[in-house]
Amino acid sequence: MKRTLYTILGVDPLATSEEIAAAYARLHAAFQSGSYDRNDWVLVREAYAVLSNKDKRGHYDRSQVAPPLTRSVDNGPAAQGGFNLDWRYGLAAGLLVAGLVYWSKGRAPAVPPVVAGQGATPVMMQESGVRNSDVPSQSQNQAISAPASGNASGAMGMEDLFAKLSPFVARINMYNGASMVGTGSGVALGGNEIITNCHVALAGSRLQVKLGQDSYDATVSVADEERDLCRLAVKGLNAPAAVIGSSGELRTGQRVIAIGAPHGLDLTISDGIVSSLRPLDGGTLIQTTAPVSPGSSGGGLFDSAGRLVGIVTFQMRTGQNLNFAAPAEWIGSMRTRRGGGLIAKMSAERAQDNPAQSAQNGDLVVGEWHCNDPIGGTSIRISFSDDRTLQMRYANRVSPGRWMYRESQLSIQFSNVNDTLRVEELSRDKMILKLNVGQRLVCARN
Repeated sequence: MKRTLYTILGVDPLATSEEIAAAYARLHAAFQSGSYDRNDWVLVREAYAVLSNKDKRGHYDRSQVAPPLTRSVDNGPAAQGGFNLDWRYGLAAGLLVAGLVYWSKGRAPAVPPVVAGQGATPVMMQESGVRNSDVPSQSQNQAISAPASGNASGAMGMEDLFAKLSPFVARINMYNGASMVGTGSGVALGGNEIITNCHVALAGSRLQVKLGQDSYDATVSVADEERDLCRLAVKGLNAPAAVIGSSGELRTGQRVIAIGAPHGLDLTISDGIVSSLRPLDGGTLIQTTAPVSPGSSGGGLFDSAGRLVGIVTFQMRTGQNLNFAAPAEWIGSMRTRRGGGLIAKMSAERAQDNPAQSAQNGDLVVGEWHCNDPIGGTSIRISFSDDRTLQMRYANRVSPGRWMYRESQLSIQFSNVNDTLRVEELSRDKMILKLNVGQRLVCARN
């Protein structure tokens, strides 16, 4: 069988944009898990780049048109009477047309939402009877339509949502010189564009975006500090575009899903509900119970149909599970301006603070570390928790304790032992602790 862009993605030539996007998401997940051939991935990306674009797909389809289902008959009674169409081909064509009509009547027409794409301003489409003819053409966008619904309301299961949305969510590393000072999250807008929070993007002198298995250098193209949203231009990136939803379509109690990189842990998914909708000038702030942590800033808040409805921005530390996301429709009206309107209006303390300050306060310490003493040969495992508790595993013993990090000093307290260690190096993946003269623990994050 002839290999086409459709067979590369494993879809039918009559597949909808939702089916094409879903097929790409499945192949992307397989590629990330290592179960898909890396050499074939180049073909998959090319196939998706063509078939997800309306104009490119139309041009490709026209280049693949087969000869018509007719042939001349040079002899026989029909030819003598002037009739030159073989009746069997006419019958076959009639049956094909009838089948297509029957198939199309059984399918509800999909109305693709307009999304934020490279070099274009998104247009949001409400549920109140907007027709396809009312929506401006976005032929230059690299758009993905709303996901195929798992039930009548369009809701999808968590496994399907993760497979669908993970290709859009990135981790952002912030550097000052060669030192990494923090991590955050971002969401792909299509092409080379990523959306994140400004308190992430402006925290370091250099930015690196990790999407899938690849890392790219990035710069800030639009900094809307008033709304704490920054658009990044990522050199060499050609990403699919997340579908932009609207906070106006949300209802209190509705299920939502957060995906980001808390503490640098790529593609962490959590779910919760919309606990409240807070009116603001020019939009609605989304309050949610979906758990987030430092590093989640700039990540996506999605509804159960897979639409991006918010950008995770901050939480209130004085309460429990009070998390907030900026409305996704703000992406379409971003402009460069200074200020801190969103944070100031809510009088809230950001969970992430300044990522560089978070590093100084020990947020990078949180996690599980495997530590070795190169001289003595000792090997231990230490788990540092957000609440400043720890567990140290040595041989077959587990010792609970508490910890505090300040000004490169790591204080560790057990039931009968207190010690202060000098932190000589600390990054997301590596920590070196000085114990005594000439004695060190070299730790790698598990």
